Order: sequence, then C-alpha cells, then structure tokens
Amino acid sequence: MNLYVYFKFVVSDYPLTLKCIRDMHDQLALEFPGLVCELLKRPFPDQDGKETWMEVYRGAVTEKSEFNERLADLALKNELPQPRRNEVFIPIY
Repeated sequence: MNLYVYFKFVVSDYPLTLKCIRDMHDQLALEFPGLVCELLKRPFPDQDGKETWMEVYRGAVTEKSEFNERLADLALKNELPQPRRNEVFIPIY
C-alpha cells in the first residue's frame, strides 16, 4: 500500500517546511526499514498564494495504524502545516 499525504501552506514558509519534512523522513526511515519517502508539489501556488505539497510513503505502509500514528506524531512535533489529508492507494496488479 502507498500512503499519500497532502497539505497546503504559505510559500514563504518553504525553507523551514522542507527542512522539517526532511528531518521527519530521516527519522521515519530509521524506524521503518524499507520505507521509501518522496516529496512532490504542485507546479504553481493557488490563488491564495499557498503551495500544495504531497508526501508519498511506500514500503513500510500497511493497514496497521503504527506507521500512520508515528507519522502524525512526527508531523505535529516538527510543526508541519495542518490540516494534512491522508489517502491510501493499492496496486491494481
């Protein structure tokens, strides 16, 4: 299963938000061997000047809530923008 987490934030917060996500990804990779983390963003800010970013998690994501709970804890600890929306997708083949 793949977990996709997206959120919006003010573009001026870009450097701090990027650092916090990188720190979080490093911590998660230590705690969940085999985890692959990816960070994407929409090409342009929205009409309110906010960017939409998406974190993608592969490899250690299961139906168990352990990973999701740890991810939510670290997002709060690292003061990442809220709200964060989670979506799970599974391969078709």
